Amino acid sequence: MANYDKLRDKYKEYIYQNQNVEYEMSIKPLPSVPAVHKWVGAQCTPYRLYGIPNDMNAVLTYAPGDVKFLDTGESGLFKWTGGCIWNSFLYGFPRTSNYLLKMSLDTEKIEYVEPQYKYLQEHHYGGICTKEGIVYQPPRNSDHILVWDLKSEKERRIYLRQKSENRVFRYCGSIITPHGTAYFLPESGGRVIKLDTETEKWNFIGEEINAMVFDAKIGVDGCIYGYSAYCPGILKINIRTDSAEMIHEEIKPGAYGTKLGVNGHMYSIPGDGDSVWDYNPLTDSVKCIGKLSKTLRAKYAGGATMRNGDIYAVPAQEQGMLQLKASGWDSQIPEDIYEEYFSDCY
Repeated sequence: MANYDKLRDKYKEYIYQNQNVEYEMSIKPLPSVPAVHKWVGAQCTPYRLYGIPNDMNAVLTYAPGDVKFLDTGESGLFKWTGGCIWNSFLYGFPRTSNYLLKMSLDTEKIEYVEPQYKYLQEHHYGGICTKEGIVYQPPRNSDHILVWDLKSEKERRIYLRQKSENRVFRYCGSIITPHGTAYFLPESGGRVIKLDTETEKWNFIGEEINAMVFDAKIGVDGCIYGYSAYCPGILKINIRTDSAEMIHEEIKPGAYGTKLGVNGHMYSIPGDGDSVWDYNPLTDSVKCIGKLSKTLRAKYAGGATMRNGDIYAVPAQEQGMLQLKASGWDSQIPEDIYEEYFSDCY
């Protein structure tokens, strides 16, 4: 706990030092490809970003001036959503696929982790990965959390219902805090799931809520915030009181992701929405910093904050890459707070 408190204080100090940094939006061109919902979620190394293939049959690898598509050999809709980098491998979390996507960052060889469980439809959405390489995926049209051990490449289940119940759950977002607690975010009419990744004890917290949040971040105040995709407002989870509420319902973000800037602000990834939103937890204020075309739905889906503070959103139906660049910024985020606060699995 002492180490966590020290890291939290370092994060706060870093944010206060950079609270006046502003972000500017631009679009970076990519080669045209025919897939509809191309990539959903991204991971990054210090110098390269990787898009997780959704309808696309290739992993996107992106660096300024260097774009490649690495063929997965798999076609189909909504195959993988989100992922992680662990032990020098990129993983894509299965959504309709039964297989865990695995790619070596050294050789760029793509393979698949064979499961013992098989599904006939969309079954889980996104997830989180612990430092020990344990992936937890929240259910989507299923009754359990799907757990992958990346070391042994075996999977198991944590059931959310009694054996006598005939019930399925729909969750669409995940976050893990620096002290190892995971939160899974419901679509509509559900409750947030809180999971201790050390003991794997879990419980529902807060009241039933309509959230539809695909991605969330920890604010400098210690609360969790995430823009909604289809509901008004921003989800706020108070981890001290185990409560959840929607705030700023005057906006309809239409966001497929929430990314953290070096100034501590939360930035929306525009999905069905046409605006990039900037929320400042220090002042509880929200503003629009950019507008996009309204003609497309699912414009971008997920992305990553790079270690230099730049934020990228990977295209779903759009063709180019969306970049939010810190104006006048020329520094690297300290690795310890980057890994715990800026990095995510979506």
